[in-house]
Amino acid sequence: MKIRSILVVGGGSSGWMSAAAFSRYLKGIKVTVLESNTSSPIGVGESTMVAFNHFLKMVGLKDEDWMKYCDATYKTSVRFTNFRDKDSGSFEYPFGHERSGQDDTGKINAWAHLAAKYKLSTDSFCEFLNEVYFLARYNRLTKNENNRMKLSFDHVTAYHFDAKLFGEYLRDHVCKPEGVEHHYDDVVSVEKDSEGYITSVVGSSGEKYSADLYVDCTGFKSILLEGEMNSKFISSKKWLSNDSAFAARIPYKNKETELENVTTCTAIENGWVWHTPLWSKIGTGYVYSSDFVDDETAEKEFKSHLGVDDIDLRKIKFRHGYHQKGWIKNVLGIGLSYAFVEPLEATGLSSTHVMIQRACELIEHKDYNVNGFDIDGYNYHAAFAMRGMKRFVALHYKFSSRIDTPYWRYQTEGKDWFNLDNDDDFYDFPVDTRSDYSGYRDVYSLIHSHHSINHNWPSENRSYAYIMAGMGHKPFSKKDLHRVRTELDPDIDKKLESMYNEWRQYVDDLTEYVHTLPTSYEFLKENIYQD
Repeated sequence: MKIRSILVVGGGSSGWMSAAAFSRYLKGIKVTVLESNTSSPIGVGESTMVAFNHFLKMVGLKDEDWMKYCDATYKTSVRFTNFRDKDSGSFEYPFGHERSGQDDTGKINAWAHLAAKYKLSTDSFCEFLNEVYFLARYNRLTKNENNRMKLSFDHVTAYHFDAKLFGEYLRDHVCKPEGVEHHYDDVVSVEKDSEGYITSVVGSSGEKYSADLYVDCTGFKSILLEGEMNSKFISSKKWLSNDSAFAARIPYKNKETELENVTTCTAIENGWVWHTPLWSKIGTGYVYSSDFVDDETAEKEFKSHLGVDDIDLRKIKFRHGYHQKGWIKNVLGIGLSYAFVEPLEATGLSSTHVMIQRACELIEHKDYNVNGFDIDGYNYHAAFAMRGMKRFVALHYKFSSRIDTPYWRYQTEGKDWFNLDNDDDFYDFPVDTRSDYSGYRDVYSLIHSHHSINHNWPSENRSYAYIMAGMGHKPFSKKDLHRVRTELDPDIDKKLESMYNEWRQYVDDLTEYVHTLPTSYEFLKENIYQD
């Protein structure tokens, strides 16, 4: 399939992100966006992960150019409150890399010894491994131009922003200058050739729109990928119970202190509440399961959590899962039309920009001539990525110890995770991929396995390690620790004492320095919102 033209069906953040990337990355391609007259974007205020910076670089955006148009702020961590147990407080999942040149397993190993010997708090894991934790904890930001901290600003910051405004910014400041055509029309029918390839989509105006590649950005409707190409939807309902949300915007009471550089996720009765501080307001919402609570009760729970009664709420219904194939013939699904995993780890835009980037790289690498082997490879890797996102989010619930409501008891004790490997998750995938996707069993072995001497959390699961430590899990049992001390290193106690004293001095010095840095509000005021 020779690709000389692309029709993006659907606007919103995924549609305009796709059009921006295709028009800037794929030189000489004709890009057209067909946007509905009647549909409104799902976006309710987005939170991203650090990998989003790759998309910004792909389309050539600098923070000072786009952030002020999109009500954007910086983010350095995800803060989980009351997830470990009811009223258990908060723990951080900070971005970035570790504070020294020591390998990951060595640092985690050392922390485990210190935590056992000195009965360290949950926060000590982040303190020991990651300097970005201090920026998140004390709500500070720095470009680190003096190299006082071991971090690169672009590698440790993500964003909160208004998704609707971001789509509009891409439309007006990237797509239109690149010559992207834009039409408002609603798709009413599709024309195909004898082999099932789409030859045109027909709008309510009677106009026909044609291209070599059709990119479906129609959200949960999935008009082309599911509706026309019959790509099977593989549900993740058994892994992820939540299917509903209320979303709202609330004003700041004290912006200078409330504008934090973290996304806060707070577990309540039947789900969790997100809190994303934008520049002018706070985006918030309640993600819950209709299997355990009705909408009226959920609304009361949400308002009670916020401490308000008079608030405009937007109700959202969603389904977890992904389509068996994200690319069929000349139709490619991007965003919600392909997959969705609840936004506990900002997976919405993450899956969108990851799929966009992979599609662009594939098309460019193949000199704009893509064959069936390329599409099969894309589909395999896209599905593998989505399964990984699903697994990571689902384990946030399984790691929890909450049992205070039927909802939380089901999340932590009611799911038989060992049998989920036999579900449709592996539909039409080679059997040997199961060893690469053994889900909870791999993570369980990180805590309880007795097949390795050190019982480490491996470096490739660093993300899991932050969540596991925050939830109270430890890589060493007391028996393991005693054995390691006596059999492998008789001088371990002296070494640990020296390490502990050095580390505590480091924490004190860094804490003192971080308090000299500007707050998030001050940093944004100086660098982004000067006017």
